[in-house]
Amino acid sequence: MVHQEPIGLVAGAGLLPRHFALKAKKSGIPLYLFAIKGSTHLKLSILAEKTCWASAGQVGSLISFFKKNKVRKIAFHGKVQHGSFFRDVRLDWKGLTLWSRAKDKSGRGLLNTLGNNLKSEGLYVLDGRFLMGELLVQKGCLTRTRPSNKVSQIIKRGIHQARGLARLGIGQTLIFKDGAVAAVEAMEGTDEAITRAGKWAGKGTILIKTASTDQDWRFDVPTIGLSTLQKLCRVKSAGIVVEAGKTFLLEKEKTLRLADSEKIFILAV
Repeated sequence: MVHQEPIGLVAGAGLLPRHFALKAKKSGIPLYLFAIKGSTHLKLSILAEKTCWASAGQVGSLISFFKKNKVRKIAFHGKVQHGSFFRDVRLDWKGLTLWSRAKDKSGRGLLNTLGNNLKSEGLYVLDGRFLMGELLVQKGCLTRTRPSNKVSQIIKRGIHQARGLARLGIGQTLIFKDGAVAAVEAMEGTDEAITRAGKWAGKGTILIKTASTDQDWRFDVPTIGLSTLQKLCRVKSAGIVVEAGKTFLLEKEKTLRLADSEKIFILAV
């Protein structure tokens, strides 16, 4: 019997870590879990050989845990709010050193600094799409509700603007209303941006989520799912636009069922 090389998982909040862990188990890959306190689901450790619970800023503990268990390849999945690093994340000596050295403290900048350091420690960060291909959306309109010709023209302009901002590292999500930008996602996350757009622009907004031309797929794959759609329902949004082959869709059946019932379109371009 061929023994699979172990893989490490750094898990934040949400459904992606569990999906990855289940796929690893099905593939016979031993999984070692670095679980983030206050984010990772408590039951996720059932799917792992060993688990280390720590703060997101305990980089030294992360490196030590994986090296001790002879793990050379690791994956990052799940949400860790960028803003928390400016408020209440506990940093160990290694984390503090990386924080002080990072000239760019955007989410992308911090993760790039982390990735480079892990590489120097002999730890390879996997592409976030590894084992997760079935979650990637295919091109086309996924719902019975479709955007009108007028809305389609707004979407074309919106995609161009969204890609421009993503390329600059400002945010991968823009929310539009009649061609005007209602909200730009920053460190508050997609859900808060949706709420803000609904407050100021009212119903009929369109969420556009894109990847950057230099997207770091190790740490960030654009993702939508049931929770995203539920937020859009609350503000009576008109639809979602994502990029085919570059976006994860979680809880697909439930998400599409709700979208159809609320007449919200989901379009992959």
